[in-house]
Amino acid sequence: MIGIAAIAGQFLAPDFPQQGLDLIDSFFIYVLLAQFTHLGPVHLGLNLAGLALLTWGFSEQRSHGEWLWIQATSLVWVAFYVAAIEPLNWYCGLSGALHFQFAACLLLALFRSPGNLQKTWPLWILAVGLLLKLLLEWNSGHHTDALVGGPIAYEAHRGGAFGGLFAGIVILLMKRGPAS
Repeated sequence: MIGIAAIAGQFLAPDFPQQGLDLIDSFFIYVLLAQFTHLGPVHLGLNLAGLALLTWGFSEQRSHGEWLWIQATSLVWVAFYVAAIEPLNWYCGLSGALHFQFAACLLLALFRSPGNLQKTWPLWILAVGLLLKLLLEWNSGHHTDALVGGPIAYEAHRGGAFGGLFAGIVILLMKRGPAS
């Protein structure tokens, strides 16, 4: 559903990221809607590829209900985060939500996989890669903006990853049940 909404948003409201704030007084509502618009076809393609990888790559480590909850929560969390915690002037795209989804699914996979390092090492590589990416973004500034055709919202990436870790912990604790 998110992918279909993103494609529709790109073609039905391509100017929304630039003009949306003129139409909507609430930055939170603006960001909720702007996540379904992109800077252009490259930005849309990167976000849809990331969404596809998350959808199928972690499918064995989470239930359908958990995946729906992670997706919905990611959209609301990122809108809240960039409106209230690390405020931005404008936002578009799914990258913050994708960082949320990736962090949550990665945490679930790490805890639900057998403890054998021979089987889980790819997950640890992904975890280190995410951490290094976030640190690089934090320290390097906006040197990669030209790749997607506009400013990259690193704040949304950080907020998404943080929210995803928290969501993953919540899911794991809920599935544990009461102590016996």
